[in-house]
Amino acid sequence: MSKLFALTTVAAALATFLVPAAFGEDATSDGTETDRDLIWSLVQAECAVSANLADIDKALLDASLALSETGVEGSEAREVLDDLTALGPWVVDCITVDLNGTIVEVRPAEYQEVKGASIRDQEHIERLFSTRRPVGLAYIKSVEGFYAMDFASPVFDEEGMFIGAVTALVNSTEFFGQTLAPYQPDGRAKIWAMMPDGTILYDSDAEQIGRNTFSDPLFQALPDLQAVAKRVEMERSGHGAYEMFGAARDVFWTTADYQGQEIRLLLSVDV
Repeated sequence: MSKLFALTTVAAALATFLVPAAFGEDATSDGTETDRDLIWSLVQAECAVSANLADIDKALLDASLALSETGVEGSEAREVLDDLTALGPWVVDCITVDLNGTIVEVRPAEYQEVKGASIRDQEHIERLFSTRRPVGLAYIKSVEGFYAMDFASPVFDEEGMFIGAVTALVNSTEFFGQTLAPYQPDGRAKIWAMMPDGTILYDSDAEQIGRNTFSDPLFQALPDLQAVAKRVEMERSGHGAYEMFGAARDVFWTTADYQGQEIRLLLSVDV
């Protein structure tokens, strides 16, 4: 109930900020009502993403506490990973790593080929080993061979000694596709997801996923889009406009957080 209350409060605050920015004084009543519905869809989408991120955070914490008793290797550790993989259909696999950054257990079993591989050179894993704090929202080329979001938490034994880490690899296309689906507008608008650095995590147009708004040649000749993307990079929420391939669009955005990392959720509306 406390989480529901908190998310409702956040939704109200976002709506208070975004809705006035969306409308000029000359907007018609019908158009305003339609656009208010679109903005509310974005607010609800952010709450849903944040709720799922909170579930990932709690599940990783529970797994790290369980692994404190079982250790990061062995049949009991694999049972902990089995429970973690059940978090959502968008979980690809879950692993434990030892103090060398070597994968010692992986579930489900179909990914056993990655066991024994080292992930110590991955930037977010290096940060975890340095800070011994949870890290996440790392969009990486995984050792499994594809791009995905990785979330990781440190593991300490019962005496408080650092013994390794547990991670959950999440298929970002499935995560955002399923989470955003109930809030996707029909017709002239869509909700999508992007990292502040311009990397597109999710779009209903699969060809856009993985592209970078700042560096991809597809977007280099679009100065209006580049200018809006720079604002999206710097500002947690806002409203802008751009033209892309002859189509004028309004865009509104807000932010979901995980362990200090940010995801921008954007609503694009053809005008």
